[in-house]
Amino acid sequence: MAVLGPVALTALAMGCRHGVPEGAYVIRSVQVEGVRPVEPEPLLKSLATAPSPRFLGIWDGLGFDYEIYDENLLARDLERVERYLRARGYYEAKVRAARVIELEDGRRVRVEIAVTRGQPVRVRRVFVEGIEKLPLSDGNESIAGEVLRNVQFTDCPLARDQQSCVGGDVFDEADFEATKSAIGDALANRGFAFVKVEATAEVDVAGHVADVRYLIEPGPRATFGAITIEGLEEIPERKVRAQLAIHPGDPYDKSQLDKAEDQVTALGRFSMVEVREDLSHPERAEVPLTIKLRESALRGVRAGVGARFDVVKTSTHVLGGWDSQNFLGGMRSLRLEDRFGLIYYPLRVGLFEGPIQVLPENSLVATLRQPSFIEGRTEGILRADVNVYPVLYRLPEGVDPDEERIIGFLELRGAAGVERPFFARRLTVGVTYNLSENIPLAYRRVGPDPAGLERVLVGFPQLVTDLDFRDDRLAPTRGFRFLNTLQVAGAFGEGDVADVRIQPDARVFLPVAHQITLAVRGSIGLLFPRDYGDTLDPAASASLDPASAAAVRDQAKLLFRVFYSGGPNSNRGYPFRGVGPHGPLGFLKPTTVPCEFDPPPYQPNPDVCNRPLGGLTLWEGSLELRFPIWGKLGAVVFVDASDLTRRQATFRPTSPHLSPGAGVRYTTPVGPLRVDVGYRAIRTFAADPETELSGEPDPGRVLGLPMAIHLSLGEAF
Repeated sequence: MAVLGPVALTALAMGCRHGVPEGAYVIRSVQVEGVRPVEPEPLLKSLATAPSPRFLGIWDGLGFDYEIYDENLLARDLERVERYLRARGYYEAKVRAARVIELEDGRRVRVEIAVTRGQPVRVRRVFVEGIEKLPLSDGNESIAGEVLRNVQFTDCPLARDQQSCVGGDVFDEADFEATKSAIGDALANRGFAFVKVEATAEVDVAGHVADVRYLIEPGPRATFGAITIEGLEEIPERKVRAQLAIHPGDPYDKSQLDKAEDQVTALGRFSMVEVREDLSHPERAEVPLTIKLRESALRGVRAGVGARFDVVKTSTHVLGGWDSQNFLGGMRSLRLEDRFGLIYYPLRVGLFEGPIQVLPENSLVATLRQPSFIEGRTEGILRADVNVYPVLYRLPEGVDPDEERIIGFLELRGAAGVERPFFARRLTVGVTYNLSENIPLAYRRVGPDPAGLERVLVGFPQLVTDLDFRDDRLAPTRGFRFLNTLQVAGAFGEGDVADVRIQPDARVFLPVAHQITLAVRGSIGLLFPRDYGDTLDPAASASLDPASAAAVRDQAKLLFRVFYSGGPNSNRGYPFRGVGPHGPLGFLKPTTVPCEFDPPPYQPNPDVCNRPLGGLTLWEGSLELRFPIWGKLGAVVFVDASDLTRRQATFRPTSPHLSPGAGVRYTTPVGPLRVDVGYRAIRTFAADPETELSGEPDPGRVLGLPMAIHLSLGEAF
C-alpha cells in the first residue's frame, strides 16, 4: 500500500487541474534582462507578474492555480523594476522593452523585461561626525574603532581623527540605512542607551556621485534600572529573574535584551514574552525594564496511537502522557509518558503469516527539568526509564518462525546532569551521568535458556554538544548543525563494560532555488571497547563456539554499545540494522545448519545463521533535495550511503551501500509525516577478508525489488 502512495497523490493532483478563463494567457516564465550586477531574484519575487507554479517542478495547473497575464499588472511591475534599481544605486535605470511572447501551444506566454541600467551612482566621500565624543577605549578595545567597522561604502580605513574617507561603492539605499542602524546598535551594545544617529546623503545624479554623512550623538553611558515583571500567575518571579541574567545597576547592553527574551521564550511556559525598555529619561542615565508575560497552559494530557509495518515486525501502540510546566512550584517541568505496544509475531513485510504469538512491549519515561539550577541559565535534568521489549531481527530465508527463540530485556535506566545554552542558544552543552541495568527476559522459549545470558550493567558520563545555526528546527531551509556525543563507559570502575564511544554528526541546509532546499548529512561513529568485543574480532572469535557462555555474554554487551546502520533515519534503502556485519548470535536458537564465527577459509555463513552483529566503526552520508508539491504536501529525492565495520577506527569507502530513493512529506504541527522508498543500487564492493569476515545477507525485498519502505514522523535529519 505504501508503494502506491506517491502514485495516488500524483493522480489526485492531476485530477485537480485548474481551468483558464476564455481568452486569457497563462504565464510560463518571467525574465528580467540587463539588471546584473544587481541580484535579480529579490526583484522577481517583488513583481505581481509571476510564473505559474509547477507540480513537481514540471506541470503547471496541477494542484496550483495558474498565474494569468494581466497587462495592467505588468505596467505597474515595470515601475517597480525602475524603483528597485534606483534604490540599488542605478538612478538612470529605464525599462526599454517589455515583450510578451506567445508560446507554441497558444495558451501560454513568456514575459521578458529588458532594462538599461545606466551608470551607477557611487559614493564619493563618507563623513562620520561625533566620534570625538566617544571614550578613547573600553578595556582593550576602541569604541570608535567598533563604530567605524560598521561603516560601509568605503575603500579606506577610517581612523579616529578622521571624519571622512574616499568611497567608491555603489550607493545602495538598503546599505545606507543598514549602516545607520549598525552604528546605533554598536554603541547601544556598549552602554550608550540614548544614542542618536542621523544619516543624510547628497546625491548628484548627473555626476553619478553621492556624499554620505552620519552624525552621532552618543548621549551618556547608562545602566539598567529597575526590572518589573508583569503577568505572572503561578510561576515564581525569582525563577524568571534568574533566566534574564540582567540586574539593576549592570552596564546597559542592548544585545542582552534580545538574549533575555529568547531565553525566557525557550522555557516554553509563556505564550507571550515582551521586553520593554524605558528610554524617556536620559538625564538619569539608567534604563528601567518591563517584562510582559502571559503564561501558557502549564498542565496537559497527551494521547495517540501508532503502527509499524516493515521487514522486522508488525506492531500497534498507544501513547499517553501528562506534562506539568510548574511541578510543585519552582517552574519545574515534569513529563510522564507511557507507550504500550503489541507485536504480532511473525507477521511482517515479506512474511504474511497470521500471528502465532502477540508480544507486549512497554516504555515508561519520566523526565524532570529544573531551570535556574546552580545558576540562572543552567538547567538540571533527572530522567528515569523502565522499558520492556523483545529484540527482533529480520527472519532469514529458511528459518521457521515456530522454531525461533525470542529474547527481550527489562531495561532500567536513569540519568542525572545539567544542560546550558550559550551564544543566544546557538550552542547547547549537556553533561549527564547515565546508568542502565538490562535484565534478559524469555519472550519465546525454544529449548533451554542460553548459557551466559545475564544482566548487563552499563554506566557512563556523557558530554553532548549541539551547535545549531538552522533557520527552523522542524523544517530548516538554510544553515547548519553540528552535534557530538562522547561517552566513557566504566569511567569510575562501575558496570560490566568499559569503552569510549564518540559520534559526531554534521548537517548543512542550502536553498538552491525558490522553495527548494538541498540537505546534506555526514556522520561517523567510533567505539573503542576495553573489556569486550571478542566476537567481532576475527582473531579472537575463530576459536569460539557461538552458543558458548563466553560468546553469548560478549554479544549481550555489544548489543547495548555497538553502532548499527539502516532504517528511516539512516540508510533508507535498508531495513533497520540491515547494513554491516552479520553472523550467528549465540542467544538465538542454533539452526540445524552449522554456524561458526568466521569459518575458514573465511567464507560467510549461510543466511539462516546470520543476524546483525553491529560494528565498531560507522560512517553515514545523505544528500537530499526537498521541494513543495501542493499546499502542505512536499517531496524529496535522496541518495543515502553508509558502511559499518568490525574493526576499531577502520573505514571502508569502497563499500558505500548506495541507496537512491524518493519520498513524500505532509506537514503537521509536530513535523512532517513522511513515506520514503529507498532502492539498493550498490550493496557493497568486494571486501578485504582480513578486514571484514562476516558476510552481509540480502536484507530482504519488497514486491520482488531490492528496496525498503519507511513510514516515519519528522525529517530524516
